[in-house]
Amino acid sequence: MLTIRKQEIYVQSNIKKAINAIKSNELDLACEYLHARMIENDHSAEVYNLLGVISEYKGDVLLACKYYRAAYAFDPTYKAADKNLEKLTSFSYMFNEANIDFGENMEKEHQKLNFIGNSVMHIGYLKIMR
Repeated sequence: MLTIRKQEIYVQSNIKKAINAIKSNELDLACEYLHARMIENDHSAEVYNLLGVISEYKGDVLLACKYYRAAYAFDPTYKAADKNLEKLTSFSYMFNEANIDFGENMEKEHQKLNFIGNSVMHIGYLKIMR
């Protein structure tokens, strides 16, 4: 059990190191951290999202789209890849470092849904409670 916890810390450490390397514009170092992470789990949405971020930094938009799509395919609930792909495929796309989602803030939308009534056709409505 302890070794599993150590592995999780090591994995998260590689992801954080990769994010810091990307922000420091050390893209090759970030790739090394991500490739080390891929040895552990080659289906990680976080890794493919960050590879997309690196490609976007390098100006390779098509490759970035492929990585974001792969991240989304591995984990459709991973919001960072979804946001980055949506931004990248928009009609008015321009590279802006501030709009890139590194996935640091894990967004898990746990929202309460309340039933608020039904219509004549017996269709219920849900309201998101925040």
